[in-house]
Formats: sequence, C-alpha cells, structure tokens
Amino acid sequence: MKLQVEQAKEHIGKPFPYTCTEPATVLGDVTAFPWSRHDITISGEFRYDGQNYIVEGTVRTEGEYECTRCLTPLTHVQVTPFKETFGVLKEWQNAEDAEIIPFDGETIDVTDLIRETLIINKPSQVLCQDDCKGLCVHCGANLNVSPCSCESFVVDPRLAVLRTLLDKDDD
Repeated sequence: MKLQVEQAKEHIGKPFPYTCTEPATVLGDVTAFPWSRHDITISGEFRYDGQNYIVEGTVRTEGEYECTRCLTPLTHVQVTPFKETFGVLKEWQNAEDAEIIPFDGETIDVTDLIRETLIINKPSQVLCQDDCKGLCVHCGANLNVSPCSCESFVVDPRLAVLRTLLDKDDD
C-alpha cells in the first residue's frame, strides 16, 4: 500500500486525500488474524508541513470472531485511526533516534504502518450484543437463548468450609 506524495512538496500544508482497498494478503503473512480473509480499506489525507509528510486516516476491516462470552460466531467491523510522520533523513540524523519514519521522497509505503495498527488495536473483547449473558458455567448452555436448570448458586469446593461458617450464623 503506497502513497504517491511528491506533489505535496509543492503545496505546503495542503491536504491530499487518499483511499485504497486491498486484500489483507498485501500485509504479508497475517493468516493468524480474523481479518486475514477480508479487504483492508485505508482512507484519509497526507500533507507536507515544510519538512515532513504527515499521513493520517483510518483503517477499516472486518473479521470473523467468536463472542467472548457465549462463543457465538459473528462478523466484527474494526475501524482504527492512525497518524504518522514520514521524512527524508538528513545525513546527520540516525534513523533509530528520529521520530519520523524514513522514506525515499516520492512514495510512502504504509504497509507496515497498517499491519501494526491492526495488530496493536486488535479488540480484546468482541460481544454479540452489549448485554450478552454468556454460557452457564456448569452445563454450557447459551443463556441468551434460554435459561438453564442448573443450580444458580454453587459454592466453589475450595471455599466450602467458609460456607459452613455462614450456615452456623443462620442458626
């Protein structure tokens, strides 16, 4: 995923919009991620500030996930913003010390930026609905579909001795 940016150097501060849709395979080996079989769309704008190029926008994709609570399969859309500064390193600058990402001066390859943005912002929890009830811890029934007949209050066997103390207080 590359952006042609050389025209921005002639127009300091002017935003140049871009949009691009590619299959996730352009990001390399991403087969371990739920969005690996879907398209990746990036859109936003870049501008030249007189020294560096500022690229900002959003990356959008969708993936096949399971609800974190009830394990129901679902499609989740992920939209994540990003912003990065690119520049041509001067001979006195060290690439590791610079806060800019070096590039050749004509095209900016945002492939690594997009891959890292998606991986870092992977959702930690995906729910089928905000009030998902999950699965019964005893029988595994999906509590969103119907309640189960399991006893609702079961004491952890490791804490059963403490339960006897509560029972004595009731006497």
